[in-house]
Amino acid sequence: MSPKMELVREWLTLADDDLRLAELAMKDSEPVCWGAAFHCQQAAEKSLKAFLAYHEFHVEKTHDIEFLLGLCREILPEIERFIEKGSVLTGYAVDSRYPVPRVEVTEQQSKEAIQAARSIYEFILKSLPDLTKPPQE
Repeated sequence: MSPKMELVREWLTLADDDLRLAELAMKDSEPVCWGAAFHCQQAAEKSLKAFLAYHEFHVEKTHDIEFLLGLCREILPEIERFIEKGSVLTGYAVDSRYPVPRVEVTEQQSKEAIQAARSIYEFILKSLPDLTKPPQE
């Protein structure tokens, strides 16, 4: 497998890990909503970076999902349908993890974040060749 394909697969594997961590955080008797939301942001970010890596776009470090979606839209215009959901996810990258100013994340917001991140991840998977997909366990 080429180094590019390996990089894309690694991004997608990490995105899948983040989705699974988000779901685990919500299964606890006392859900860790901020943690689930953070991992959803990470899953979306890594999914989009996988797509951009496949198309050989170099991206500086950013957590801005809306910005990444804008870059992806240049290649795949249909991805625009995720802009609104993506802008919500961006807020969970940093602010949800630190005490001041602490952004509280509700259980409902976490569930919506999981749906948004999963839909972005699955859309990206369908947009890329099978060779790039993470191995199934």
